[in-house]
Amino acid sequence: MTEFGQLYAIAQIAIAISGFAALVVAFKQRRDGMWSAADADRFHGMLVHGLSAAFFCILPPVVAVFTENTERLWSICSALLGIQILAQSTLIALLPSSNMYTRLGLIPPLLAAALLGANVFGGDGLAEFGPYLVGILWHTFQSGVLFFLLIRVPATRMLSHTVGKKDDNAT
Repeated sequence: MTEFGQLYAIAQIAIAISGFAALVVAFKQRRDGMWSAADADRFHGMLVHGLSAAFFCILPPVVAVFTENTERLWSICSALLGIQILAQSTLIALLPSSNMYTRLGLIPPLLAAALLGANVFGGDGLAEFGPYLVGILWHTFQSGVLFFLLIRVPATRMLSHTVGKKDDNAT
C-alpha cells in the first residue's frame, strides 16, 4: 500500500520534531531552573503530538496483519485516532493554564475527530485513508507549532536586552 509509505515519511518528521525536545529542555528553562506553566504544557503537548503522530503512522501496518479488508483497516485506525484526539482535547480544555484562546484552538482537532467519526460511522460503510491522514497531519502540524511557540523569544524580552546598552557604532 502506498499509504504506508506516506505514513512512514510523516512518522519520521514527527519523530524529528519530538527529537528537538531535548534542545528545548536545554535552552528553555528560566534562570531558577524551572519552567513557566504554559511552557511546560507546550513542551508536554509537543511530545504528545509528535509521538502520537508517530504511533498512529505505525498503527495501520500492524492492524493490516490482522485484516485484509482495507475499509475495516481504516475504520479501526480512524476510530482509535478519533478517540485519542477527543481524549487529548478534553484534557487540554481542563488544564489550569488553558485560557479562552487555547480552548478556541480546540476547534480544529474536534473537527478532525468529527471527520474521523464520519469515516468510521459514515453511511456508505467505506472507510478511507484521507480522513485518517487529516488526523495524523493535525498531530504533526500541532507538534511543529508548539515547538515554534517554545523556541520563540518574546519581543519584550529582546527589547529588555537592548535597552540601556550603548551602540558602539554610534558617533
